[in-house]
Amino acid sequence: MPSLQRGDATGNDALGMHAALVSRGWDVRLFAEGGDRTLGFGTSSEARSFLRDGAAALFHQGTQWDNGVRIFERASGVRIARDHNVTPASFFAGVSDDFVGASNVGLAQRERLARDPSIAWIAASAMNAGELVALGASAARVAVVPPFHQAEELAAVEPDEAALRRWVALPADVLFVGRLAPNKGHRRLLRIAATYAELFGRRLRIRLVGSHDRRWAPWLALLARDREQLRLGDSIEYLGTLSTAELKAAYLTSRMLLCCSEHEGFCVPLVEAGRLGVPVVATWQQAVAETLGPDALVLRDADDDVVATAVHRVLEDGTLRDALVAAQQARYATRYAPAAIERAFLAAVEPLLRAEPSR
Repeated sequence: MPSLQRGDATGNDALGMHAALVSRGWDVRLFAEGGDRTLGFGTSSEARSFLRDGAAALFHQGTQWDNGVRIFERASGVRIARDHNVTPASFFAGVSDDFVGASNVGLAQRERLARDPSIAWIAASAMNAGELVALGASAARVAVVPPFHQAEELAAVEPDEAALRRWVALPADVLFVGRLAPNKGHRRLLRIAATYAELFGRRLRIRLVGSHDRRWAPWLALLARDREQLRLGDSIEYLGTLSTAELKAAYLTSRMLLCCSEHEGFCVPLVEAGRLGVPVVATWQQAVAETLGPDALVLRDADDDVVATAVHRVLEDGTLRDALVAAQQARYATRYAPAAIERAFLAAVEPLLRAEPSR
């Protein structure tokens, strides 16, 4: 994978796969271009050496990575690609030419790999699987396996005491967790906040958790202008990147999670909210609706007034909140609990690995 980091959705997925395979007795190595060196991964050059013996290669495809694609395509053993989807370039137009280019190259690499009949795929969602098949992958070679995640770690960790004291004094009405990126729907969140104030006579307190890239300065400036023009003042808090303990405190001091993301391949924070008992309201996007399931509150073709009204209803109606939490936790137990994901992952991967004569 390009980079391996703790707490990152892709990194959590790779670490979960590693642990699942090691528990079954496989000799598994992690290789990355960069990241958190305490995780003990090898370099890309070391990956080339390891793969010369015919070892199986499991490649995490999600952004432009020329070196990784070359290594993966030249691997002589079983090849499995984990598809994390690629954010379309249109979201970065006018924000970053670098990201427009990287997105276009990443999408082209994904398409090229999908056309290779010898590659097996693990898609994070049925939406991803459908896209891969449309690009040329054989449906028989595409399995759907939700990503491994940190929801159980979040549930077990003690919340950061200082953050908990600070935020419990003024709890958030709405939380959103996701990097400050143009596809994540932050502008709509701000519009909904303004609409809510018009309809119900008070501001929503919204906390936004997530990193940002300095190269997205035009996008961040646009969010700042929106906030000023909509007269949202200090009701919007940007918390940046949080530790696991701080993130736990943010969830516990928020009354609901609102997701207006415009492009996702899965959306892990929806799973985290379900595990921690935070009700979710979401606007429709295919992977978001799939992740949440049929009993969730997902609003399709809804204008800002409708979304603001739904938010108000969830905040004010304890019975509805309890029903949403119960539905989310039931879905978590059946589909997203670590044991369920591990079973699905091993069922997809181990038959391929056992067919490999040298490993």
